[in-house]
Amino acid sequence: MPSGASAYTRKVVIAVAVATFAVLLVLAVYMVSRVLLLIFGGVLLAVLLRGLGELVSEHTPIPPGWAVLLVAVLLFAVFGWGGWYLSGELAGQFDELGRSLTQMWEQAQAQLQKYSWGRDALATFGDYHLSPDSVGTIGKVIGATVGGVSGLVLSVIIGLYVAASPDLYVRGLLRLVPLSYRPRATQILHELYQTLRHWLMGTLFLMSVVGIAVAIGLTLLGIPLALALGMIMFFLEFIPYLGPILAALPAIMIASTIGTQEILFVVLLYWGVQSVEGYVLSPLVFQRSVDIPPLVTMSAQVVLGTMLGVLGVVFATPLTACALVLVKRIYVEDVLGDRDISEPGSAG
Repeated sequence: MPSGASAYTRKVVIAVAVATFAVLLVLAVYMVSRVLLLIFGGVLLAVLLRGLGELVSEHTPIPPGWAVLLVAVLLFAVFGWGGWYLSGELAGQFDELGRSLTQMWEQAQAQLQKYSWGRDALATFGDYHLSPDSVGTIGKVIGATVGGVSGLVLSVIIGLYVAASPDLYVRGLLRLVPLSYRPRATQILHELYQTLRHWLMGTLFLMSVVGIAVAIGLTLLGIPLALALGMIMFFLEFIPYLGPILAALPAIMIASTIGTQEILFVVLLYWGVQSVEGYVLSPLVFQRSVDIPPLVTMSAQVVLGTMLGVLGVVFATPLTACALVLVKRIYVEDVLGDRDISEPGSAG
């Protein structure tokens, strides 16, 4: 009996120790989650540079290493020149956006003053007046956000180093894996790279298409600030589902200062662009990458956004894509032994 009690006590202690370690590990990861997200952002940048470098190397005699360097220099030069060239025009357009929103708010207040419930609402929430300077900070906030994301020194440095010599870091990760599992781990890491590569390439293509389409469409409709609104659409397209909705709000508010018909046209424009992107372009672009169900993507955005803020929402989709690959390959196939023999490389 004493030996049985001792064995039971030992099992309880081990279980409590394992549970405590798991909780502490989760807490530690959560405390450094923002740093981990910045590191993941650097990895995404490295995958983008390597992917574009491989495309250049496949169609030119340039070696892969030099192709990555060339792509990095060109990307930084294009974005740097584009930011310098467009900064003055975009700043002016965002200032005009602030004045337009101020005018719209003043018109809304004038309309509310005509009704008793409107006057009560204004009295309840306060007769708040927006100044062009205060509303104009919208453009500054967006510009600061975009500049902050693009100027994260840690992510850029990590991206450049990993893109320059990815084998060094892959070997370092593999050394943490048992010897018998390293060939399988190598396959999984390669699949993660290919998944992120196809997703990033497709996302960059879709961002460019919808941004240009929205800017051209708004210009044809005679909506002011078409360039600024197209830039907003380009960047927010990186966030599926939620991003395009947020990008449409400023355009709808600007259109409301012109007329009801313009509001309808702007809504139809954004709806049309998103319909073509969602039902035609996305299935074609992402047919080679992991297929993420919309409900899973939106759930990940809500969960990571609640836990980690804006960075969680921004990186929710690529993190979900990686998680799906890991769950399928490690848990479903390796732990449960449920392998789909119809997939390439699944036999054996």
